Amino acid sequence: MDDNDKIYIEHLKKLLCEALDRQMNRSSDFVFLQAYVFERTRENIGLNTLKRIWNYGNTPVTPRSFTLDVLSRAIGYRNFDDLKQFYGDEGNESSDKVLGKVVSSQDLRPGDRVTLCWDPGRRCTVEYLGSNAYRVVSSERTKLKPGNTFQTAFFATGSPLILSNLVQDDSFATLYEIGRKTGVTQLTVETAK
Repeated sequence: MDDNDKIYIEHLKKLLCEALDRQMNRSSDFVFLQAYVFERTRENIGLNTLKRIWNYGNTPVTPRSFTLDVLSRAIGYRNFDDLKQFYGDEGNESSDKVLGKVVSSQDLRPGDRVTLCWDPGRRCTVEYLGSNAYRVVSSERTKLKPGNTFQTAFFATGSPLILSNLVQDDSFATLYEIGRKTGVTQLTVETAK
């Protein structure tokens, strides 16, 4: 395991904390994480292993590849390598700044609605639930349906949108991408009254 892997492990831990809306600073957080991972992957990761990954109790450990793969699958990636490939190296030439309009989840309040459009002629309105979670309110010409829920930290025009933890008809998807070719073309926010 090289130094870059350590950066990705920290990123994986951050994504898990966001998905669970927990800081992983109490023993009960790790019990919750263990149940979450098992529910999503049908694999069991030991409580002590999870605590050591987070350096809870000052007993750090370098996790095995199997453990990293299971934790990555719990948040929608095929494995740890898939997560690393998705986020890539910071200096990667295929990376670029987002120059379009950006709406961050941290700037929204529960009940606020975001309407986004992407080609060809797709439109979806979602309601912010808090903790980076959204529920689809209405949709046109898309596989997203009212009542579906997902998580994302932000929306941006000109860029594809990756939804994590998408729940459709009581089934989980790994990741769902919107606007793969042209990105999100329009973005509006309606604040809750």
